[in-house]
Amino acid sequence: MSARRSLTVTALVLGAVLAVTPASAAPSQAEVNETLRGTPAIYNGLFTAALIKHVTDTCPAIAPPGRLTRVNFLLGLYNNARGMGFSRSQIEAFVEDKTEQARMRGIVESHLRRAGVSPSSETEVCAYARAQIAERTALGRQLRER
Repeated sequence: MSARRSLTVTALVLGAVLAVTPASAAPSQAEVNETLRGTPAIYNGLFTAALIKHVTDTCPAIAPPGRLTRVNFLLGLYNNARGMGFSRSQIEAFVEDKTEQARMRGIVESHLRRAGVSPSSETEVCAYARAQIAERTALGRQLRER
């Protein structure tokens, strides 16, 4: 085999190995976002936090959980994401991503509409929150009247 042909075969073999070998480079932020969005334990927790925020922002008569409860809850989500191997900056980029925030607002608003609540109506959101509190639902246990 000639040196030139040997070099070509070596290059082809090396190229094939590299194509099959997973890259050791960090995932792109889009891949991080997709993974976190697709992880129910994390995304459902973020949905709950976003729903609580929407309710308490829309209805001044309803208060969110106490600060320590909120910090512990969000720290748990953060630790889950860290346990998946993501860095602090990757997690923060996901949470601060405007597209992800808009997506979550849409999910919260859709959830409220399915419950028969106009997301922008203070009266309806307050009534919804009070019903959740009275029923002691997962959401209701996180809220309290001021």
